Amino acid sequence: MIKLTSKQQTIFEVVVVLSVMLFVKDIADRLGTIGAGSIAMWCGIFVATFFMKKQNITWKSRGFNLPADGKSWFKSIGIAILVVVIVLAFMAAVVPIISSALDVTIPKSSTDRFEFLLGNPLYLAIYLLVVIWVGAAIGEELLMRGFLLNSLMSLFGERKAGIFSAVVLHATIFGMLHISQGIPGIISTGVVAVIFALVYLYNGRKLFPLIIAHGLINSLGLIAYYFSDGKIT
Repeated sequence: MIKLTSKQQTIFEVVVVLSVMLFVKDIADRLGTIGAGSIAMWCGIFVATFFMKKQNITWKSRGFNLPADGKSWFKSIGIAILVVVIVLAFMAAVVPIISSALDVTIPKSSTDRFEFLLGNPLYLAIYLLVVIWVGAAIGEELLMRGFLLNSLMSLFGERKAGIFSAVVLHATIFGMLHISQGIPGIISTGVVAVIFALVYLYNGRKLFPLIIAHGLINSLGLIAYYFSDGKIT
């Protein structure tokens, strides 16, 4: 039996997790499953958990835990709100410039999957809770920052060059996962991934503020889409 080096093992784990996620996403899309991306993300998390458990790594050690006290809660919520403001400002000010410069727009097909929510407040509430918060906010932060970013840092090393490489590659992967949103979506989500990664690293690798920020950003976007009858995307 061939024994892999630690770097080879890391590459193997990342490839397997991403492959499982993409395979499940493809199958779920073909079946027209609501929340296909979230389902795929959690399948990836289950596989990642298996690999982490073999190395005695827990999600808690990767920052998946609640703030310990009132002061920590206050700081975490404050960081989350700051991240939301930064990301929304970027989306409002920079993304239109990028779209105009490249003469591209986000394809309407990327929001077509939300049309079933229009006029259905119950569907909206369920989708927000299950897909936006559990699927995207918790799921993407666990897999993208908790697993992928940490795995890439262990692969490239945790000096400045290694961290830089890990952040850029993880952001590129995250951006490409949003390819259905076209070039503007790939670029904007890639930049958001960089912002989230930097906050994660400089805030002691805590996922909670990012989960809150991620959930709020996605929720605000979907709510705006809903109340504008699909005009704001």
